[in-house]
Amino acid sequence: MKRKNRPVIIFSVIVLIIIIGIAAIWTLKSKDNDAIEDIQKINASATFNQQEEEYIVYFWQATCTYCKQIEKDVLSFSNNGEIPIYVVDMQDEKNESSWYDWEEHHKKYDQVIGKIEDGKEVWNEGINIENFQNDKNTAWGIVANEENQIIATHNTAFGNEVPENAEEIEITGTPTMIKIKDGKFAAYAVGVEETVELLGK
Repeated sequence: MKRKNRPVIIFSVIVLIIIIGIAAIWTLKSKDNDAIEDIQKINASATFNQQEEEYIVYFWQATCTYCKQIEKDVLSFSNNGEIPIYVVDMQDEKNESSWYDWEEHHKKYDQVIGKIEDGKEVWNEGINIENFQNDKNTAWGIVANEENQIIATHNTAFGNEVPENAEEIEITGTPTMIKIKDGKFAAYAVGVEETVELLGK
């Protein structure tokens, strides 16, 4: 009698193990992400190297107020599960090389437009401050430096918005998202409205 029951017991144990395994996998997959920190993180260098046919890489910072504005949208998208989303923490030093070179940008595009003399702004010849204030194509800031020069700071980046590989990524600010399809660049978005729109595509 004992030998006849042994195959049934073994079979029952195997079935039970399989059921427990399936339940564990289902529980892990169905667990919703409650915070951005719960979403799988990758380094910027791995942007084009994930296994899925289509996915989004989200360039994020915990201290970014604009990132906080889209947090619910990102979590909802992640928990929906249709397209995977990966997070790149741009405060991690491993991702430093993927930042746009703002220092070089300002060296190239900022302009000395005047000076402070006796507490008054004196503009260089030919400078009309309204041209900077009303420029619809470029965001300018006006600041004075330690030498009392008045500087027009050029704050519109010329980052690469169609990177073909990780080395070409230039993150000008967060939030930024890059969509990858079949291992290749598919779409790019930077800013609150643009990233939310990309999630909706």
